[in-house]
Amino acid sequence: MTTSESSSEIREDQMTSPLCELCKKNERCHICPESNNQHLCLTCFNKLHFGIGAPRTGKSMVYNKCVFCNAVYATNAKGSVCDECSIIVTWKSGMHYLAGVNRVSELIRENKLDSKLRNENYSIENHGTRAAQVIMDAIDSSSQLSKR
Repeated sequence: MTTSESSSEIREDQMTSPLCELCKKNERCHICPESNNQHLCLTCFNKLHFGIGAPRTGKSMVYNKCVFCNAVYATNAKGSVCDECSIIVTWKSGMHYLAGVNRVSELIRENKLDSKLRNENYSIENHGTRAAQVIMDAIDSSSQLSKR
């Protein structure tokens, strides 16, 4: 890369791949000329330069609409899932998984679950495999209960 090129571009380090100077992850790093030639992973570069994934420091509130229950909620950062529905996408254990299935089942009983979420491919593409697993299992269990 020549010095005449834009300084906002990142250069790949050809020699070694050191730790990211911000998060210390052992990921492929780039040299960022705008931040004093620090070695940054792509996540930290995006956070530093574009604010992607960075927490808001202001006191203002942002109103969001949950993609699962369509509830409007206020937080200090842009998001797409309310606190009640966050268990659907963030579960890590069997108990959290069951809590996610119960939340989706509750939305189905109240007829609040978006009909697009019943499509497995849509759920996987937009919310990931873990959320899709919870949604599909809740739909299966609710359909079995309705057949009784």
